[in-house]
Amino acid sequence: MDISQIDNKQTRVQSESNSADIHSMTGWKYSASNAYSLVDKLLALRTQITQEYAVRDIVVLGMGGSALGTRIYADLYKQELQQLGVRFRVVDTTEPSSVMALLADLDVARCLIFVSSKSGGTIEPLCLGQVFFKHVSEKLGSPQAAAAHFVAITDESTLLSKLAETQIWRAIITSAQNVGGRFSVLTAYGLAPLVLAGINPKYLIDAAIKSQLDCNADTPCPARMLADSLYQNMIDGRDKLVIAHDSTTESFARWLEQLIAESLGKGGKGLIPLPMPFERANKLLAKTPPDIQSISLARLSEKDVGESLVRWMYAIEKLAEYLQLNPYDQPNVEAVKQATRLVLAKENLSEGQVENQSTDDYLKSLLADPRIRSIDKLPELITPKSFIVLKSWAPMTKENIASLENLASRFEEFYQRPVVIAEGPHYLHASGQLYKGGPNTGVYVLLSQETDADLEIPGANYSLKQLYRAAFGGDTEVMLSIGRPLVRL
Repeated sequence: MDISQIDNKQTRVQSESNSADIHSMTGWKYSASNAYSLVDKLLALRTQITQEYAVRDIVVLGMGGSALGTRIYADLYKQELQQLGVRFRVVDTTEPSSVMALLADLDVARCLIFVSSKSGGTIEPLCLGQVFFKHVSEKLGSPQAAAAHFVAITDESTLLSKLAETQIWRAIITSAQNVGGRFSVLTAYGLAPLVLAGINPKYLIDAAIKSQLDCNADTPCPARMLADSLYQNMIDGRDKLVIAHDSTTESFARWLEQLIAESLGKGGKGLIPLPMPFERANKLLAKTPPDIQSISLARLSEKDVGESLVRWMYAIEKLAEYLQLNPYDQPNVEAVKQATRLVLAKENLSEGQVENQSTDDYLKSLLADPRIRSIDKLPELITPKSFIVLKSWAPMTKENIASLENLASRFEEFYQRPVVIAEGPHYLHASGQLYKGGPNTGVYVLLSQETDADLEIPGANYSLKQLYRAAFGGDTEVMLSIGRPLVRL
């Protein structure tokens, strides 16, 4: 297909290049001051779209930093979005029944779907994008009609951008390559879905710019003081950070979890982030555990969020310097991606067909590995320095979320140790680096619950259920190979 023909039908939004060295990953230090120019371009794109249809359903398909930042904004501007009549949903799971429920509830004629991946090759959003594209194509009658409802957010010349070009999606939004995913909250990865939903985050950007200027100044700034406090606590033996939140700040806590876990959890070092609701946090902290420091997040305004996003990014970069770590790499993440690909390869027959039973046999064999202990062995693995991770591979329904919170509370009461809930496959892109590369003080409890639901992935020789299972299996294999203690509930 002639690229010039595509360009006539497709909008391209290029974020400003910044003055940081393209070979470094410090471009995020200029993202706040670049945000106004980006917002102006996005508002122009929104005007173009709304001349064709009213946007009433925003869906973001992404993992890690491509999902967590924009989720903060969805919560922060919840009332404004409701006033606009816009639903805003972020999908960072490949669990089939969850995806099917959202597809069934999608307003296809008035939706705008973002497929967000900085590398452009992350398997989950690529596959989800094609599942959604097929669904919208069928409902609207053609791929051409569906393409007007899809936007790619990615780096230049990635697999995702080429796919969007080929299918002639509504827009391709590219961002600076020297901004890592978990530092991208003030770039298009965080802002584009919000602005195209109809929100102009002026006051948030103003606060972020002020914080950016403060942090770039030579004088001591709040970010440096925060890093110093965190580091001193770590020196004093408090290497775990409870992040207490309410329902309105859970998304910020989860973003912060990734920023800390992926930036610092490597080389056997790290600050261990433990996001949890206030009720659990208060009970745990009342026992004054000697290895825990804490922060509280409640009632964050636009100004609070704008300042806090920048302050925390600068603080974690500085803390990485103190710990002699590179905050921009994730050396243990690629191992899981490779293991997942190997599991999917087991599915392929010479005819290119899919064999479901092979996955069943593989997972049964894997979970029967004697290195995975039974739940009655859990007390033997708990030490005074332990933290417990409930690794849930199950539909994240309200009932399941409530059950996990109840289980976490009971474990904390019984073992007197902090518990964090990690939903698969989300945690692979959020805290997975810490679990594999950080301090070996975690104890990991595997919980899985499958439904019969499944979806075909157009262009792939495996299904969504098989992708979900493969990620579970690949992660479990890697955890076993490096000697992390696993328990099956």
